[in-house]
Amino acid sequence: MHAMEQINRNTWSAPLSLRGYRHINGHIDAGESRVFETALTRFRGGRFLDIGVGGGRTAALLAGNAGSYLGIDYTPEMVELARANHPDLAFELMDARNLHQIDDRSQDLVVFSYNGIDSVDPQGRLDVLREVNRVLAPGGAFVFSTFHRDWEGFQHAPSRASVVPPSSNPLIFGLRYARYAVGAYKARQRRRHEVRDGEHAILLHHAHYFGIMVYATTTSQISSQLAEAGFTTPPNIFDENGSEVSGQASTGTQYFHVFAEKPAWS
Repeated sequence: MHAMEQINRNTWSAPLSLRGYRHINGHIDAGESRVFETALTRFRGGRFLDIGVGGGRTAALLAGNAGSYLGIDYTPEMVELARANHPDLAFELMDARNLHQIDDRSQDLVVFSYNGIDSVDPQGRLDVLREVNRVLAPGGAFVFSTFHRDWEGFQHAPSRASVVPPSSNPLIFGLRYARYAVGAYKARQRRRHEVRDGEHAILLHHAHYFGIMVYATTTSQISSQLAEAGFTTPPNIFDENGSEVSGQASTGTQYFHVFAEKPAWS
């Protein structure tokens, strides 16, 4: 198992992470809201596959618009959490790199939100794209978000204030600061796994107190990888504010929201 994935899996299954995902809801930003609206306008009533569901945040946004809905996650604890939060919906333990349980051309819309595709290694990412293309019906679409390699936050260490959420309760703040101290110590060890290779990078992110490593990329590489996997290019790409991105993105853009279509004739 790639080092980044082991780090990420440990974070996703930790009790404090599960507690946070238990209550998260709604769109993460205007960019996600716009790309979801684009997809739902086109595919409302269709067959939806929701990858990396976590506690089921996107289930609440998508399932009511679907003819059929299936949520999946590769973390057993997250699948159980999603089932507890949405007992009327279907969730399964499944890895997006190998969707053998799902038939070819059986889905109209596949969603992989909150930069979930960035949690696996470079080869795994290409496997995800190919598998999603396989299960999509001709004319279907893949909606996902992915980190921007040139985001300014990856260029320098974040301040303590940006990592530790404020609290008026001194006990809670003390616990958060303790988690920050432990995370900062682990960060020094984890940074040895960082890689910058051409248009992509594997980088430590400060979320979860330096608890995740992510794949970060560029708009041009997004297009080239999608083309290689069989999608129509260029895709529609939006930033966090919902503005369409064309060409090189600003360093202020942390991640992209992508709407990629499978050719209708494939």
